[in-house]
Amino acid sequence: MRDMKVMKNKKIQVQINNEMYELTDKAIRNYASYETKEGKYLYISQAEASSLVRQYVKKKYGKKDVVVKVSSSSFSMGNSLTVYVHDKLGRSVSQEIYEDIENFANLWEYGKFNGMYDIYEDYENSGLTSDNGTEIKAGVKYVTVNNRARFGTMEAILYEVIEEGREFGEVTKFYTDSSTKNQVGRAKKVLSEMGKI
Repeated sequence: MRDMKVMKNKKIQVQINNEMYELTDKAIRNYASYETKEGKYLYISQAEASSLVRQYVKKKYGKKDVVVKVSSSSFSMGNSLTVYVHDKLGRSVSQEIYEDIENFANLWEYGKFNGMYDIYEDYENSGLTSDNGTEIKAGVKYVTVNNRARFGTMEAILYEVIEEGREFGEVTKFYTDSSTKNQVGRAKKVLSEMGKI
């Protein structure tokens, strides 16, 4: 694991495609005794994958109008990663940018569900190898990438009002919990500054 640097607060850095990424030390794993390999590898859980996707978008598109919202969850028999990518007004990004981010996120998915046989099948190859040869194993069961703003966010409200021409009150009438009310307030401020309400 020559390309890993241990940092303060139990963080490590690993180099992928000439870029440094930060992970928690929870990603470091030992090869199991039944495997023929010795030493350590990195295991990318849904939480680590969320962090990697955010870092990737910031590094590659940080100065462009690209917003990424990532959430992850774990459940009985697996976990998931959900990514929403859009611009600052909630509009879809170009197909090229979307596919680039989707391809990066999909690196961390280790298989797919086969509905014909009602089974989950591991990919033959998943994950990747760091620039200096450390194996990085994918650990996410389901990855979904959406080229739109997630419902309940400020950007989703902006999109509905600006692009779809809907009334602000109509769009926000079902935004009733504390987190969505905060998003309504933020959207209202932006729309007011733009002269849209």
